[in-house]
Amino acid sequence: MNAPLVRSHGRRVAVGAEATAILWLGDDALLTLGDGSVRHMADAGEVAAHPVHGGAILAACRHPDGRGIVTGGDDGRVCRVTKDGDTLELGRFERRWVEHLVASPASGLIVAGVGREAVVWKRGATAPSHRYATGSTIGGLALDGKGKRLAVAHYNGATLFHASTAGSGRVALDWAGAHLACTMSADGRHVVTALQETGLHGWRLPDLRDMRMSGYAAKTRSFSWDRRGAWLATSGDACAILWPFDGEDGPMDKPALLLAERRGTIVTRVAFHPRGDLLAVGYDDGVVVLTQTGDDRPLLVDDDGAAITTLCWNDAGTRLGWGDRDGRIGILDMAARA
Repeated sequence: MNAPLVRSHGRRVAVGAEATAILWLGDDALLTLGDGSVRHMADAGEVAAHPVHGGAILAACRHPDGRGIVTGGDDGRVCRVTKDGDTLELGRFERRWVEHLVASPASGLIVAGVGREAVVWKRGATAPSHRYATGSTIGGLALDGKGKRLAVAHYNGATLFHASTAGSGRVALDWAGAHLACTMSADGRHVVTALQETGLHGWRLPDLRDMRMSGYAAKTRSFSWDRRGAWLATSGDACAILWPFDGEDGPMDKPALLLAERRGTIVTRVAFHPRGDLLAVGYDDGVVVLTQTGDDRPLLVDDDGAAITTLCWNDAGTRLGWGDRDGRIGILDMAARA
């Protein structure tokens, strides 16, 4: 491969703590870190640090209003944070960790996974509106494209709720074992979870048909749907594994597409471009590449760092951000010229 694109079309910054998420507000990036702080990286290059949590930030998502982010920490707090560092505590859960967060601009809902409870905030609320108890610790959360249907992964399967309704009925999706991460297609037809023993399990929701996707070398921790909902990219092997969802049966009896293989490594993060067919792939040795479904000739983005822990495009697809376990941040400017 040629020299990494970050040298000519981007920049690197050391922030001194593990990056747990990169979230974009336009062309500005907000970084959540293992030291409990949020860093604002302005498009012009300035970096400002804002202390928020008393311990590591374990989960983060963009706030439904698009003007800030929501963070959850091992101090049991859920906070809304702006790029200027203004912080509003939305909830406090003593002696519990906030390990999962999802939000929807369409419905305005925010959902946090706190122990065995999925805690919900309605649009504009500054305190929890209602919550759903599960029988075991939550492993993952996902909302559909309308932000109304909620999937909660846990031991022995997942449960579906209509998230805006406090008294929502439950739909049980049963499958033995520990389910550690969760995603739902935008059209709400498919739920997929990652299993403790590696591999994925899915359900086609109209008829609750089971789908099993195996063959992984490591646990899957990252999912990304392409803009059409035709492909689900996943981490957990020496290549990005993409499953086809362009038919009624999803990936059943169809081969996976394998992209950007690098033997001796494990893919840790995947992120589809929001407007094109590019897929960003991050590995456990710090390498980041770009590839695409129709032409797997990876472009090297970065090759200097530790395991990639977060990877995210901005909405316009003009910026790609990534962070690693050692606190190195990279930004690729797709419009830059060498």
